[in-house]
Order: sequence, then C-alpha cells, then structure tokens
Amino acid sequence: MRSLATGNSAFSTFVQMAPRLVSVLRRMRPTWHLAALAEVDAAFLAKQGIRGIIWDVDGTLTGDRRRSLDDGNAAAFRALLAMPGLAHVVLSNAGEERYAELSGMFPGMPILRAYTEGNGVLYRRRQGADDSWTAAELEKHLADGARVIRKPSRVLVDYAIRELGIPQGAAVMIGDQYLTDVAGANLGGVRSIKLPTLARETFRTSVRFTQRLELVLYALLYGAAKTRGRGRE
Repeated sequence: MRSLATGNSAFSTFVQMAPRLVSVLRRMRPTWHLAALAEVDAAFLAKQGIRGIIWDVDGTLTGDRRRSLDDGNAAAFRALLAMPGLAHVVLSNAGEERYAELSGMFPGMPILRAYTEGNGVLYRRRQGADDSWTAAELEKHLADGARVIRKPSRVLVDYAIRELGIPQGAAVMIGDQYLTDVAGANLGGVRSIKLPTLARETFRTSVRFTQRLELVLYALLYGAAKTRGRGRE
C-alpha cells in the first residue's frame, strides 16, 4: 500500500485513473503531434504564443528512470532552457526516490508534486536541494493518509500554471503519453505536444504494456496518429 501512496508503483496511475477512464479517453488528442523536440524552436514558440513549458521526463527527456538525458532530445531541451523569458516546470509520475533524483538532474527547474489528504490537497515543490517538505513532514503526511496525485490531473496542471506565473493559454505540456501527459493537459485546459517515446526498451514491462494499450485506444478512438508539420494545428 505504501508504494501506491508514494507513487512508487506504476499501477497507482491506473488505480487513480480507473474511476474516470471514460472522461480521460475523451481527452487523449494532443494539440500537436511532433516527430522530435527540435521542432519546438523559437519560431514555433513565438507563433503559438508559448511562454512556459510543463515537462514530462521519463520517455520525453530520458529513458525509464535514467539519470541522464537521452541523445534524442538532449540538444533541443538545452536550447529551450537557454531561451530568455521561457519558464519551465516538471510534472512527473515518479515515485519518491525518482522525484528527489529529478531535482538533482534539473536543479534550475521546479519539480512539482501534489497529494490528497482527507478532503484537501497538499502541494510540494523541489528545486535543487531545496524541498518545501522536510523528510519528517513527508512521513507524517503519509502516515496521515496522504496519497500522491498522478497525471492525468487538473490539480497538477493548475499548480504548474501558478508556478510558471503565466496565463493558461501561454503554456504547453510536452510529453510522450496520451493517457497521462496529453489527457492531463486537456483536463487542465492547456495545449499539449505529443512526442514519440524515447528509449522504449528501457521501460518496465508493465509500462510498456500501457504504452501499447494507449496507442491501440488512440487509434480506435481517433484514427492513426499523424505527425503534423511545424506550427500547424
């Protein structure tokens, strides 16, 4: 049960999603299918009025729980980080260990997380070595019944928008999964970019199964996904 509470189990995404699966399936269509992150350049951002990016990590920037950027998107990611006036946050469906690891991998970016506890929502932010919760506070919240909120979630997207400090319409979510990243963006009313999953062979069997399943579901509901030209809706 602790693994479900902390998000360490990949199954916890399904557990949270199951009661609203029909609603999530209706929100799987991204704003853009792009073949590579390199297509998200200064011209694309300016044309679309994008001033902030909500990032997924595993499958988008790295392999499954890998500690370094995958070569597939590394150069484009660094170029985006260097762009003046462009804000960044990370929302990842990671367990507690990976959550802490991400803040070391991306020390200049806020890594956001939220939990339900009773009827309320608790928010947590890490940036570099700074964590808004102490280890003791985390243990207390978990003991009190806190459960990590996983994508897709409007709560998480709303939190990301507040952190970015920009209007909702100026943000975009970039990820590799329809059921978590794209559906989460649509639930939160922001645009989304769907990229191909990086280093698919590194993912756990359970995750690869859900990756294949969502491709089938997308094809059944919306037809074959088509990568569109740069900047086109």
